[in-house]
Amino acid sequence: MIGLLLNRIFRFLILIATILLGWTANAQILKINARFDSTSILIGDQVKLHIEVDQPKDAKVHFPVFADTLASKIKVVKVFRPDTMPKNGNLHIQQDVLVTSFDSGYHYVAPLVFPFEMGNVKDTIRTAQLYLIVLNVPMSNAKDINDIKPPYDAPFTIAEILLYILIGVGAIILAFVTWFLIKKYRKEPIFAARKLIEPAHVVALRELDKLRAEKLWQQSKGKEYYTRLTEIIRVYIEQRYEILALEMTSDEIIQALKNSMVEDLGSIDLLRKMFATADLVKFAKLQPLPDENEINLLNAYQFVNNTKLVISVLNVNNEESEKVELDAPKT
Repeated sequence: MIGLLLNRIFRFLILIATILLGWTANAQILKINARFDSTSILIGDQVKLHIEVDQPKDAKVHFPVFADTLASKIKVVKVFRPDTMPKNGNLHIQQDVLVTSFDSGYHYVAPLVFPFEMGNVKDTIRTAQLYLIVLNVPMSNAKDINDIKPPYDAPFTIAEILLYILIGVGAIILAFVTWFLIKKYRKEPIFAARKLIEPAHVVALRELDKLRAEKLWQQSKGKEYYTRLTEIIRVYIEQRYEILALEMTSDEIIQALKNSMVEDLGSIDLLRKMFATADLVKFAKLQPLPDENEINLLNAYQFVNNTKLVISVLNVNNEESEKVELDAPKT
């Protein structure tokens, strides 16, 4: 009786040991599998290569590095990152590689090599050899060949033309606002005709005529008379010779005229006498004789007439036919 009991206990211990040893052996299994989604594709299509690795947690498996090609006729399109998850106390790693081929035929893929380290063991493990069949696109029969279809006129939708409508409305509003602002703030018309600028001597002679008609010195307004007289001549000199006469003294004007190569020195001398008398009247309260007032006005007339710009017009025989007075201020 005791012997039978011991025999049963022994058998039970053997069973437990077998289960434990089997579990330990199973825990050290390294398993690698590689397969295509499909073993045949049409030329130019894409297919995934699935790689699955089952390994112990303490093992270290090195995945192959995929370059541009998986085989001579199979191109690598994209390599996905490996995905790791636990499985029965081990690790299950899965990685996908997207490939394609543009050459028809029966293409082999060499076994993939996986170096690994497990405990003190360093070795490599290989997958089975793979193959991929690439088929040409089937050609239709001659009776199935048709002419090229004409373009299809798709109708416009509001969404397609809405942008152009908004751009057109915006352009109209912008043009109206621009026109309104210009009309409101611009003092002169946009397309107003430009006024012709009169020659300097024409303006000067007209102002001298006005001064004579006002008869200022006859009304005991000698200072105002000479102020107006010298101002008319200063403006004329400034427009005729581009000399800043309004900002110069009398002596500076005389010197500037000499530097401007004015050849009529007699006219400059008349101008010097007129300026001298004017300075005495304005600053020293001189009361010139009536004849002096008239002479200075005549000297101003003579200076303008002697220095106005005259252009000689030549005929076809290079002979002087007429003279044209021309003098416009530079702007």
